[in-house]
Amino acid sequence: MMMRGQVRRPIATFVFGGIALVGLTVALDATWTSFTFSTWLLTIGAAFALCLVAVNAISIRGLRMRRTGISAEALFLDIPVGAPLFVVAGAPLATGVTLALVTGFALAALIRRGPAGAELMRHGIARTLVGLILIPLSEVYRPFSGPSPLVNGAFFALCLTVASICFVFFVSAPLASMVNGVRLTRVWSRIVRDVRFWVTAAGSIVWALIIWTVLREGHIVTAVAMWLPVVICAILLRRLEELRVENHRLMLVRDAVAAMLGSHDPLPQINAVVGTLHGPVADETLSIIAATHPRVEDWLIASTIGPPISPAGIDLRRRALARLKYASNDEVTLKDDFYVVHAYACRSPQDGELVGALVVHRRNESLSSDEHRQFVLGAQELTPLIVDLRMIATTRNAATTDALTGLANRGAIVDRLNKMLEAGGIAAGSVLLLDIDHFKRVNDNLGHAAGDEVLRRIAKIISASVREIDVAGRIGGEEFLVVMAGATRDIALTVGERLRLAVSLSGLRHADGDPITVSIGAASASVGDTPDTLLARSDLALYEAKNAGRNRLVENLAVS
Repeated sequence: MMMRGQVRRPIATFVFGGIALVGLTVALDATWTSFTFSTWLLTIGAAFALCLVAVNAISIRGLRMRRTGISAEALFLDIPVGAPLFVVAGAPLATGVTLALVTGFALAALIRRGPAGAELMRHGIARTLVGLILIPLSEVYRPFSGPSPLVNGAFFALCLTVASICFVFFVSAPLASMVNGVRLTRVWSRIVRDVRFWVTAAGSIVWALIIWTVLREGHIVTAVAMWLPVVICAILLRRLEELRVENHRLMLVRDAVAAMLGSHDPLPQINAVVGTLHGPVADETLSIIAATHPRVEDWLIASTIGPPISPAGIDLRRRALARLKYASNDEVTLKDDFYVVHAYACRSPQDGELVGALVVHRRNESLSSDEHRQFVLGAQELTPLIVDLRMIATTRNAATTDALTGLANRGAIVDRLNKMLEAGGIAAGSVLLLDIDHFKRVNDNLGHAAGDEVLRRIAKIISASVREIDVAGRIGGEEFLVVMAGATRDIALTVGERLRLAVSLSGLRHADGDPITVSIGAASASVGDTPDTLLARSDLALYEAKNAGRNRLVENLAVS
């Protein structure tokens, strides 16, 4: 059905476009000798004005059926440009307006191109056909108008209102219904509910009435100048609509990313984009990855669709991402005995920065050219979502991360301790409280820059020495806290001693050559422990380690 509709639309455009071209040629042959300088001036001016209005055309909100292009009829801001000319000077000027319609919309279609350009061309053809019908009617309009200016204006406004409503409901609505495959009654219902459309249409009719009055008085230049506000209005409406759509998208992305970061659920928007790429393929896994860290291994996997990937497949994906990053490629393909991995770069359109990637895992099955093209377009559509995801993730990380060391800050690590005690019951876990020995000597003798470097180096040693499930944070100055969920006292002591040795053997030294060391206080949670009591016990153990000569690990046993 979709393929049949895609074939019918170009054929219908070609057929009706040919009819409009033939009809316009006949009308011009019959009237061009009556064209005056004023007629040509108005025709050329109207063509440019209609082109600018059409280029900035936006759809009726209720009829936006597709993600790209103009999915329905544009707001009728072209009414003030064309309508007054049809009834002022008879068939010659009406023919000129019809010529301006086809010329203006054709130029707009060339400028917009793509789906929007094709949609504009269809609407231009529809307007041209209606214009051809109105050319003979323009000759019989004037005898039916009243003798007074007030009656003439009322009659013109009534005719314009009726013609506009008929055009919307019996030309534009069927066109939108046919193109988008939506029931005509549903299209009519959406048009009726669109308040913005009716307000703009009413304003257009009033402005058309004013321009018609100016033209009747013979002020052609003034009438042409009065088209400028119409063009400006079209530009402003399009800009406001773009801002509204972008704001709505950002709100959706913000909520989705917040949900993902809080509960590790995938982004609905990203899944929706990926779901539109092609039908499901056996043994295919799609991963959407955001470049949120200098190391490729730490990039954020925003969404994964398909069967789980083996460790070998994960390593192959890591190598493909590294090539995307360091080789500046836009597409990388790697293959091993089990997988074929295709990685497509998502790059910022502003500076070309790699913000993420769309990765396709398949089991020894290459992509077709159509699938390859779909994934390239998919990566382009995912780029703004990934940019927003990175921005929100960075904001969240900044609120919970210590800027100097990259570890969790005090608030985040204490919150982690709270959660450990709430979820752990009797065997909640353990904590390690570290303090750098004689750290003031580092700042006094080597300077604060050297002190900051020592803090960063020790933070890396802590991250490398603790278990993968442990969380480390800096709670102030030269003190660090490691929260070890589910760790028994034996595990805590083993990790703590490993950490103490790693620091003392790291090569970090004071100005006199003595090695930089740490003292560690360990405490395991017991029944009735709160974050404050557990921290107080580990602090007491740290105090004992300091008094015992430093560079040692001391445990505080709970009183049973």
